[in-house]
Amino acid sequence: MKVAALGAISNIVVDFTVHKSTFIQCGGAKQLVQLSKSMDSTVRLNAVWALRNLMFHVNNRCKEEILSELTASVLASLINDPKPSVQEQALALVRNLVDGPEDFADYVFAEDCLLLHAVGNQLQDASKPDVLLQGMYTLCNVASGNEFSKEAVMSQLFCQTSNTRCILVNFLQNSDSRLRTAAVWTVVNLTFPSSPGAFDRAGKLRNAGIATQLKNMVNDSCVDVKVVKQHLNPDGSFVIIVYSFAD
Repeated sequence: MKVAALGAISNIVVDFTVHKSTFIQCGGAKQLVQLSKSMDSTVRLNAVWALRNLMFHVNNRCKEEILSELTASVLASLINDPKPSVQEQALALVRNLVDGPEDFADYVFAEDCLLLHAVGNQLQDASKPDVLLQGMYTLCNVASGNEFSKEAVMSQLFCQTSNTRCILVNFLQNSDSRLRTAAVWTVVNLTFPSSPGAFDRAGKLRNAGIATQLKNMVNDSCVDVKVVKQHLNPDGSFVIIVYSFAD
């Protein structure tokens, strides 16, 4: 019964944006948070899924109210849940949390960057494509923020023991086109020419082999990757390569 009810709530809150604040004010978010702590993994999954949908396209006030009920520590534990399906939905929740104006990225820096580190760790350790995809798009959203946000993402992409080993290479080479697309957009956000630190970040990415991999993707079989390429530069080349990856 709980699972069916949670499924219905999940479907309702994703579509009726104008009623989300009412749902939250009536204690709906608090109840979902309690259910996200259930020992039953199916209940836990559906509760987090509903919270993910509740977080989708809401204003800053609603996001703060949801996060105050959930807390960064509980959300981080859900990102590290034993069940990959729960991990995926928790990461998607964070992705929705930081989607929007650049100051929305600040949410992942609470409690000494607890959420950011949790996302980064999953990208280093997880193997399920759907988990990796949500994690990658979360960092992509954060990378669209200010200089502090971009540098924070860079710190998650590089291995702590090496300044030249970047996990983006693995995603750009991945057979899953969705991951390749997410990785390309992340690089775009990190190296946007108007950003003060873009040149230095591009140089670090170039040294990690990102430029070479991007050049190999000019004729990528994925239409979405090609759309990114065409969006960036009318002549079909990547702006980031023209801008600062040139040999």
